[in-house]
Amino acid sequence: MKVSVAVITYNQEKTIGQTLDSILMQKGNFELEVVIGEDCSKDGTWRICKEHEERFPDRVRLLPNTQNLGIMGNVARTFRSCSGDLLSIIAGDDYYCDDHAVEKQMQYLLQHPSAGVMGANGYRCYVRKGTMVPGLNQAVTDGEDKAKEFYFSSSYTGGVYFKPVGLMIRRDLLQVLDFDEMMRRELPVEDYPMQAILSQHTSFACLPDLLVVYRIYKESATFVSLDDARYLDYHKGLVNTRRYLNELFPNDVYMTEADLKEYLFYKEFLLYLHKLDFKRAKALIATADPQIKESVKVRRARAFAKSRFHFLFAHLTKEYKTRRALDNNT
Repeated sequence: MKVSVAVITYNQEKTIGQTLDSILMQKGNFELEVVIGEDCSKDGTWRICKEHEERFPDRVRLLPNTQNLGIMGNVARTFRSCSGDLLSIIAGDDYYCDDHAVEKQMQYLLQHPSAGVMGANGYRCYVRKGTMVPGLNQAVTDGEDKAKEFYFSSSYTGGVYFKPVGLMIRRDLLQVLDFDEMMRRELPVEDYPMQAILSQHTSFACLPDLLVVYRIYKESATFVSLDDARYLDYHKGLVNTRRYLNELFPNDVYMTEADLKEYLFYKEFLLYLHKLDFKRAKALIATADPQIKESVKVRRARAFAKSRFHFLFAHLTKEYKTRRALDNNT
């Protein structure tokens, strides 16, 4: 059995060495291939990856990086370069904390042919606080899997079923993922659409063992805050992701076009609230789509923008909640 570990990394010189070392320390009865997608980092990430390739030429392959491809493009070319029967994905700021992590996941998939995707339980590492909290992903047997329900029901509120660190899939399932189309649509993240699509074709499972460490910090690509210049584009990308899923699976649509427009309206309103831009907030409400003008979120936004006092009060409340959430997540 051959296992490929796809390492996706960009500007992670402080952590990529630990990531690669944790992969190369994996033990078990399998052939290991490490394929590194280094996306033209501006720091020393490439140098560290190159050193590992030179030290372990029989196991490590560093892909050429002539241009920055972005997350989706880098994931696509890295996955396509893997030749293992099973494929794991890990980012350059996460790492395995169990030397038998890959073997444990592999053995489960060998023993449960109906399962095609293996999550990895582990620790959340809150970098700023310097704390490690166990319980990254829930333990799931393929018979208890609810990934499809998670992504395609009214209970979906965002996020991913399994954090992508150490996620292992059967490589033949890549054929159901059209990365070219995802890149054409400029989807902002790979884990959400990838897992949603896979949930329609196979079952998911996850062991209770603590296998990986997932670093959480505000500079991570995981967090796109209201202060980030990419904020609106990011959320437009998430809406386009949902539209893409609606096209692929028309029998499982629950977020209509009106729902998606309302989502974008409120995200834009929150941005103006954050910037204390009273005029643009009122203008946004005035020009809202007639189909969503009477929605709960629009009525709430109208109440916030009724006067500068209400707007300022809503701003302070929102900022307080945002800062608390950020502190709790980092």
